[in-house]
Formats: sequence, structure tokens, C-alpha cells
Amino acid sequence: MDLSVVALFMLVLVGHGARLDDPCPESRCAKDGPAIRFPFKLKDNKPPDHCSYPGFELSCTDKRETLLELPTSVKLYVDKIEYASQLIIARDPDECLPRQLRNFSSYGSVFESAYMGLSDYSFFNCTSRKGDGYGNWYLDCLSGPGYNIYAYTSDNSISYTDLTNCTKLYNLSSVPSETFEMKNTLHLNWSKPHSGLCEQQGKFCRRKNSSARIEIECYDKPKSKEGKTKKIEAAVAAVGSVFLLLVIFAAYRVYSIDKAARENQKRIETFLADYKSFKPTRYMNANLPGRPLLHALEVISEAE
Repeated sequence: MDLSVVALFMLVLVGHGARLDDPCPESRCAKDGPAIRFPFKLKDNKPPDHCSYPGFELSCTDKRETLLELPTSVKLYVDKIEYASQLIIARDPDECLPRQLRNFSSYGSVFESAYMGLSDYSFFNCTSRKGDGYGNWYLDCLSGPGYNIYAYTSDNSISYTDLTNCTKLYNLSSVPSETFEMKNTLHLNWSKPHSGLCEQQGKFCRRKNSSARIEIECYDKPKSKEGKTKKIEAAVAAVGSVFLLLVIFAAYRVYSIDKAARENQKRIETFLADYKSFKPTRYMNANLPGRPLLHALEVISEAE
């Protein structure tokens, strides 16, 4: 059998076993990172248009962290994506989320704070530590020797606080309270597209190709990774079995041809040996029996 035919046959088997049934396969920045699928896409990838939604772009850092960059230049590491509830759980790369609050805004973004508790805050720089109280937060990641940064909610909490030796820095409005309560974690959700409806039904979501507008549709989840692995293993086992049979067949053919050649050689050698034993003896004229005697008589005759 031609080896090229065998190689093609093996590739077809493995390709059939490893074929991906998902029209929009998910990806990850790291093995234990969040799964990235519709409506998200990776910045460096170019999936089909129906596999992502405008505004849902992620990227991978050199450390294989999943990065979300908001239109206001706020950068967050994505720890988890809950597709059914359309929720992102993110954190600040430098573990100091308050440092990015001045740029944080949902304007122009598909994401918004998942917490309803939005408050207005005033930020102060105090030369001495103040007592912690209701509605004020000491921001240790912004503080240092000789200066202490505090965030106070509304004028009511400020009126009950001793702000001696404190300087007001700036005000921020509509700040998610979890920024201070949970230190470095931020929950964001999206309202469009309604991809969570598909996830709640145990399906995946994608955009409709035939639609002029941006509409979505659900489709059945592909087979699990475990099922694909078993399928690939079965295909590889089948290819291995075929290859082993071909190797055994080739070895048998080589052995048979070699054995036949050796037997033919032996028969030829036997024939030559027998032929040498029974072939007639050839003599030169000088070596014929009686020739010396005749020669002697000829010499005597000439002498007379």
C-alpha cells in the first residue's frame, strides 16, 4: 500500500475524531482563567462576526491574565464571567481600585455596576489617622507616611467627622459602594445582548447571520471536552491499530521475500554442487590418456 495513501487515511481519521462541533468555540487566556465566548471575544483573535457582540472585547496580558479595558481607560482583571446572570467579577491589577475611580464611568460602556448602591464621595488627605466610622473609609493603598487618604459619603457623614488637619482633594459621584466595602472587587453586568436567556436554557448564544439588525439566537451546546477527548482517543486508537497492522503486514512481507530469496539461493548452490560432481571431464590434447606413449613412439620413429 502506498505510504501517502496510508498517511492521508490516518489524517482523515484523526481529523474526524478531533473535529470541533462548536461554530463559536470558546477560548481562555489561562487554563484556569474564565471561559471567553459570546458575547465576548479576544482582541487578538478574529472569530466570525456572529461569534461576538460589539463592545465585548477582552485581551490577554503577558502573565495570561484576562484583561477588560473600559472606554474610560480603566483596566481590570477579569476573574469570573457568569454568563447566565450576565455578570463579570473583576479586580484592579494593582490591588488598588480606588486609584482608578476618577476615571471610572459607565458612559460609553456596555457594562455598569451590578450594585444598586451608588453614592457620592468626598476624598480628603489628612496628616493624622482619623477614627473609622459609618460612611467613611480609610484607603490604605492610597496612603503613605505623613498622609492618610479618606473617602466620606455625603455631607452628613462629613459633618460628624473631625476633619482637622485634613485637606479636601476632590468629589466623585455615583461611585459603587463595593469599591470600598470589598476593597478590590468590582461586579459589572451587561443588559444587552440578552445572552443569559440562552445560558439559562442550557444553550449557547450567537448572532443571527441573516439578520440586518444585531439579533441573537440560541444553539445547542457542543459535546463536552471530555467527550471530544474520548472521541480523539478512539480515533487515535483506530489509527494506531491500522498502523500496527500495516507494520505487521510489511514485516511479514519482508520476511517472506527474504525467506524465498534464501531458499532460492540454497537451491542454486545445491544444483551447482551436483552439476560439478557429475559433469564430464574435459582434457587438453596433451593430457589425454596414452598421449605420452604415442609421443615417445613418434620420437623413436624419427630417430631411425
